[in-house]
Amino acid sequence: MPAEAVVEYEERKFKMVVYRISETEFSVLSLNSTFGRPKQYVVKWIGYKWICSCPDYAKHSEEIDYACKHIEAMFKAVKKIGWSRDGIEVEVVRRYRQNGMNGGKVAAEVEEKVLFRLEVSI
Repeated sequence: MPAEAVVEYEERKFKMVVYRISETEFSVLSLNSTFGRPKQYVVKWIGYKWICSCPDYAKHSEEIDYACKHIEAMFKAVKKIGWSRDGIEVEVVRRYRQNGMNGGKVAAEVEEKVLFRLEVSI
């Protein structure tokens, strides 16, 4: 009888500030980027799907239903932001599980939490 595999999870939290640029375009500032400093990306609707300017999305751009963490942040923020020009900070939590085949990480679950609203004058 084979021993049961132990699944280990690593949880990473990403804080982002989302601004509405237009009806179909958002600016997402990743405050704790995987690059070690804040980075800004553009999330926009191109007629049949949401796309992002980040490197992770570029790797998965052929997948019609792929959503990077910046797209996930935009979805969460848009519920609260409405048509306001104010930005809103959101936290995207991703759980990664160790992949037994190659030891890599695979996204297992995404959840988020709205932290607070930022007032921005334009």
